[in-house]
Amino acid sequence: MQIPSWLLTFCEYLEHTASLVVLVPLGLAFWKWPRLAPALRLMTVYLVFAELILLASSIVELYWPAWNNGIWHLFTLVQTLLFFRIYYLTLSSRNIRLLIQGLAAGFTVFALADSLYLEGLRQVNSYTHVLQSALLIGLALLYFEQLLNELHVTHLEQDPLFLVSTAVVLYFSGTVLLYVFVNKFSAPADYASHQVIYTLNAMVNLIQYVLFALAFWYAGRPLPSQSS
Repeated sequence: MQIPSWLLTFCEYLEHTASLVVLVPLGLAFWKWPRLAPALRLMTVYLVFAELILLASSIVELYWPAWNNGIWHLFTLVQTLLFFRIYYLTLSSRNIRLLIQGLAAGFTVFALADSLYLEGLRQVNSYTHVLQSALLIGLALLYFEQLLNELHVTHLEQDPLFLVSTAVVLYFSGTVLLYVFVNKFSAPADYASHQVIYTLNAMVNLIQYVLFALAFWYAGRPLPSQSS
């Protein structure tokens, strides 16, 4: 793929910007920590973990580039399990919680099989990403349904988990096709193609981090209810 050098430079700057914007929700999370619900504290753990993986990936890319994808395979697995736990704490239905436990076990087995046998550690685990996206979007929609059934929140934009779930839907619906096609249409040495993919991912990340920041901003505040 032939891409102008100026566009590649812009892509790199945008990617670096997205990695810095995460400091906004992290700062708000640490500021609001005493007032955070357990699910939002797990969100904080997830953001810290994501930054540590990004740092580890940068180091591995310098010294052992062939194994860089393996770092992100680990990230995908842990990321999904953390979100499973967040929704386990958030969704009140006992049956759904049992379902989440089963999904966590099944997803772990599939992710390991994909990394070790199906696609291997040397390329993007696109099958795992597709399954991850479907499951997490499904859990986010279940939270939307729970809000609709309970009808105790009138200002949804101030409900932290509604904002988190919106970010989940936007991020995973926006990136799933990128991971599906990255192994099919770009060679491992095709820097330009991979840079475009990373840039599109960074753009969706920016939106996601803004929504996470809003979630932490509203955390601990009393939500306006129908009765008020």
